[in-house]
Amino acid sequence: MVLIIPSIPIAHGVCSSQIATLAHETHSADREIYSQDPVERARLLRKENSKMLHLSFLDRDPWEPECLEMIGRMRSAVDIPFGLSLTELPDRVEACSMLFDAGVYRIFLPIGTSEALFFHYCDAYTMRRIIPTVDLSFDFEGRLGPYRSRGVERLAIEISSRDSLEYGAIPWSRLSEIAQLASDHKIKLTALHGVRGYPELSRFQEIGGAFDSLVLCRALNENRFPCQL
Repeated sequence: MVLIIPSIPIAHGVCSSQIATLAHETHSADREIYSQDPVERARLLRKENSKMLHLSFLDRDPWEPECLEMIGRMRSAVDIPFGLSLTELPDRVEACSMLFDAGVYRIFLPIGTSEALFFHYCDAYTMRRIIPTVDLSFDFEGRLGPYRSRGVERLAIEISSRDSLEYGAIPWSRLSEIAQLASDHKIKLTALHGVRGYPELSRFQEIGGAFDSLVLCRALNENRFPCQL
């Protein structure tokens, strides 16, 4: 079973994505407006049985004081771990300590982070806390072996653009190959975005193998599949 991890993108101190109310639940005039407060959003998702949340700050660095304070309030509000995607690396590796101290469990490095920097961060915080993010152009055949020999346990894979819900096709055969390769090397995979609805979620779960988690935002918010989180 693939763990579905809701993503909470934050901009200007509020959730940058809205949750759609299903049309059959209420009349349009009475539809509930879900709070854009990230703390309340975290509570809502936990109430819906989420086992983990994934954060991203779109307009500022997460190690800024206001972001750290928000992460701390969110972490105090729910009893589940948080992952966090970085859009860029900090000037100093020590900045990650502030994120961990605020309550972040796992940090996902930006796509394009060099292997040298990735392992530098891992040396400081362990490979369970620091996760490299790659896309489908990554040399899985050539690099998974060396990664595992260095102790890497998990990779995050951006399988599609965050907003490409209405076009494009998921390369299922390639994902199946990657899942088998990673499984052979005993590396777990987290997929980021790309799944647009329930049929694709079902097919993604059928791949199995090393894919054990899937981060979603827009598809969940728009109620594109009846997923019990």
